[in-house]
Amino acid sequence: MSPSATTEEAKASASLRAGSAAAVAGSVLGLGAPSALLLLAVGRVAGLSVGSSRLLLVESLLLVAGAALLVVALFLYRRAFSRLKHVDARLRPVSILCLVGSVGALALVVVGAAIAGGSSAISSCLGGHAAHALSCLRSQDPTTGYLSLVGFALLWVGAAATAAGLVLAGRFYRRRAIVAGGALYGVLAAALAVPLVALVGGLPSLGYVLAVAPVAAVAGALLVWAGARTTLERPS
Repeated sequence: MSPSATTEEAKASASLRAGSAAAVAGSVLGLGAPSALLLLAVGRVAGLSVGSSRLLLVESLLLVAGAALLVVALFLYRRAFSRLKHVDARLRPVSILCLVGSVGALALVVVGAAIAGGSSAISSCLGGHAAHALSCLRSQDPTTGYLSLVGFALLWVGAAATAAGLVLAGRFYRRRAIVAGGALYGVLAAALAVPLVALVGGLPSLGYVLAVAPVAAVAGALLVWAGARTTLERPS
């Protein structure tokens, strides 16, 4: 630990650790578990089938839990970046964009709850085709359908901002693990960019997203947590 470390820098390090812990849990619940279940459903493993009401209900509940944890993670990351803005002015806009991402994650909590409430009707509309998810959601509840699109877009902004902020913070703390974690968040944002653009006209094949996004999100958060552990201790 640097003997000249300020209280704000120590608090920022603690926020990075806490945010990363929340991000790991949120990524597992909101990305990893739903992706695994969908892949199992594609292979019709354990009686699961794409678009079934049971699968849709479980997926929506996982989305609610994961998105709620990501709200917490982005809030904590924002606090860390805000506390470091005196060392790098670029962290000021980054912290604001993380707040935008928090709003997006919160919107997805609402979307997940709405899907859980109407899982049977949406399942009937899907007919076993996950690519119709957005159009079915819009047909059942247009407001929730558009809210899902806006929420996903805002969350993507938050992911991209987090990636930039972590790289800057890692350089300040001189911790390669934090920089690497930020780079993996960048990979996550890139993986989510294509389906984000394609959402308005139907989803493309999501195979690469299902494989890359959860791994990048969880591994990135773990690297940041490991790097932040070795920077500054909590102030007494």
